[in-house]
Amino acid sequence: MPDRDLATTNPLSVPGYRLGAALGGGATGTVYEACRLADGSTVAIKLLHPHLVDQGYRERLRREAQLTSAVIHPGVVAVHEVGGDGDDAWLVMDRLTGPDLGRQLETEGPMAPDRAAWLMAEVADAVDSVHQAGVIHGDLKPANIILDNGRPLVGDFGVARQLIHPQPTGRMDLTGGSAWIRTGDPSLVSDPVSGDLGTVAYMPPEQWRGDGISAATDVYALGGTLFTLLTGRRPFERQSLPELAYAVAIVPAPRPSAFDVPQVFDDVVGMAMSKEPRDRFPTAAAFADAVRAAARGAKLAPARRVRKVWPVIAAVAALACLGLGAALLLVPYRSAVPDDLTVCAVDASVRDVPHGHTIALLHRGDHVSSLDARDGDAWVHVKLPDGRTGWSLTDFVRHSC
Repeated sequence: MPDRDLATTNPLSVPGYRLGAALGGGATGTVYEACRLADGSTVAIKLLHPHLVDQGYRERLRREAQLTSAVIHPGVVAVHEVGGDGDDAWLVMDRLTGPDLGRQLETEGPMAPDRAAWLMAEVADAVDSVHQAGVIHGDLKPANIILDNGRPLVGDFGVARQLIHPQPTGRMDLTGGSAWIRTGDPSLVSDPVSGDLGTVAYMPPEQWRGDGISAATDVYALGGTLFTLLTGRRPFERQSLPELAYAVAIVPAPRPSAFDVPQVFDDVVGMAMSKEPRDRFPTAAAFADAVRAAARGAKLAPARRVRKVWPVIAAVAALACLGLGAALLLVPYRSAVPDDLTVCAVDASVRDVPHGHTIALLHRGDHVSSLDARDGDAWVHVKLPDGRTGWSLTDFVRHSC
């Protein structure tokens, strides 16, 4: 491609390249269009946020870029070069033409099942190829799947793995500040599908706990992404990180059939999003096979069905990094009268209407009375001790904990 003037001159510099307009950004860095000075070709360069980079991370990026570059697969975004020094780190990648799947969902809504199945099977095949090279993605989500002439390509292999583990000094990029965590106001989250909650929305329980990740981590995210493509929703739609963490640890995987999607996809999503890594598909390739079979109307074989086992104890200790100050733990069993509900989570909000404004905040061990009205299975109408009534998530208030 001949050299050309890019639309915007960028004050940042990468040796051997001229940076142009920013193409987008997220929790790990900002992507710019760039011109390679040696041959005039157009590429994309991702500049990682400086506060996320140290020498060890930069070296791991180089190693994983080398491993990924050895994979010959049309569904993987090629990383051509990794560089940087000091607080800088950058990756040179192919410049793609299409939007990411998160943006497409915003503009076009959920996809037809056959389209979603084809895309996710292709993505899973690409993920499996990179797994075989010894690289785990660790941050699969719609925003990291880019369409190029209609074909999906997976990007950001190895870039975000270290960054998405919630550590006591963790650094999550929640654009606009963290006020939405305290207020529960979803309007403060800029992108309902692929934005600020995008990373944590597709993280399995072991990743929230800070455990080591594996191929099973990516399989979980593949299942969550399939659910999103089919329904246009995140796997667990919650308005704060405590609510989301509790749902990931306790609540069964969402069912696409609840949103008028063929029921054959329920078992595929359910198995991929099993709480225990050993209960998921053994490989991304096995997930791809199951998705293709579901698109043909075939059900999972009985031996591969999701185990309907609830965890006895589920802990999520990932929230200290955000100043929330508590893990979400199940409390010991206690009996209760039938219309008496106990708060089983550390905190539970009561809202004026389902998904509405918070009118009260309850704490673990508090009691409310249940009323007859329910909004599906997600919300229960409750009466507070002071006589006020509102709605609370059934995940959080139960007859017994």
